[in-house]
Amino acid sequence: MIQSILLKNFRNHETFKLEINKPFVYIYGENGSGKTSILEGIYFCSTTKSHRTSDEKELIKTNEMFAQVVIKNDDQTYEIVVSKFGKRTKVNHVEKRKLSEFLGHLNVVMFAPNDLELIQGSPLVRRQFMDFELLQVDKSYLNHLNTYKKVLKQRNSLLKKVDIKDDYTFLNILGDQLYEQGIILINQRKQFLDELNILFKANYQKFSQNVVDIIYKPDQDEASFKKHLQKQQRQDILYQTTLTGPHRDDFFIRFNAFDSKTYTSQGETRLIVIALKLALLEWIESKTNHKVVLLLDDVLSELDQQKQDIFLKTLPKQHQIIMNSVMPIDMDHIQMIELTKERTHVKL
Repeated sequence: MIQSILLKNFRNHETFKLEINKPFVYIYGENGSGKTSILEGIYFCSTTKSHRTSDEKELIKTNEMFAQVVIKNDDQTYEIVVSKFGKRTKVNHVEKRKLSEFLGHLNVVMFAPNDLELIQGSPLVRRQFMDFELLQVDKSYLNHLNTYKKVLKQRNSLLKKVDIKDDYTFLNILGDQLYEQGIILINQRKQFLDELNILFKANYQKFSQNVVDIIYKPDQDEASFKKHLQKQQRQDILYQTTLTGPHRDDFFIRFNAFDSKTYTSQGETRLIVIALKLALLEWIESKTNHKVVLLLDDVLSELDQQKQDIFLKTLPKQHQIIMNSVMPIDMDHIQMIELTKERTHVKL
């Protein structure tokens, strides 16, 4: 359980410190008071990434040199500092130079409005989702993914130089290496989505009687992928790129036998993604045997009152939850935090 959060020069917070004394923390206040930035800071300290921007310099408060997040969690201290020179991470005040050494210590699952892109966005968004969740619980996946990307880059570079009439020996060697790593990625992604799908359907049934499931769409099966790399080099040479492989994988969520991207309303889409995140929470815990913190950013908007009530009642009690919204809620056993643009009030 997260026990304290410190933000320094992070977004609009010059210095913000919060001591947490209950499993359910509810942060509310007017727009612009920094509610989302608190959740973003926790997510950033856990994953080394922001859910709102790819330019990490945006996290630094205007006219400051750096931004810092420090989180204490079960007698462990995690720290991340970002500046114009890059990022530094520490666990228990010891610097971790490799991403693999830092990830996985503090596990969080976050729902944010832009997560609706998992339904509405491009295949790239969904590939990044699969890759990021897998590498958090399986360090070997990160190695295989990095190796695949390296070989793919080499092969694509060669495809821009080679001619159809040239010898394909080196191209075939790279193709064999790409296949070897690619099949590992495909199998791990399939297993991940199969396991997640079971949990996802169960969580979604808490909110609705509609039928949903996750459908993995690998770009090619094993046989077709191998055949392309061994027999269809000419096609790749003509297009000067590797046309098939897990770098083109996708998945979609089926809603009552149709693609949810086309056949769901905004509110239904939100419920589907919420259920997906609750399923992910359970999946990560099953793989790590560690409790996972659930971060909920503006989760109640676009849900009608009935769905809001159902959602709040079905939130997992065994996990720490940190949630924000514009309005307060009337619930027992929660720590209420009121933010304004001028100051922070803590109601115990």
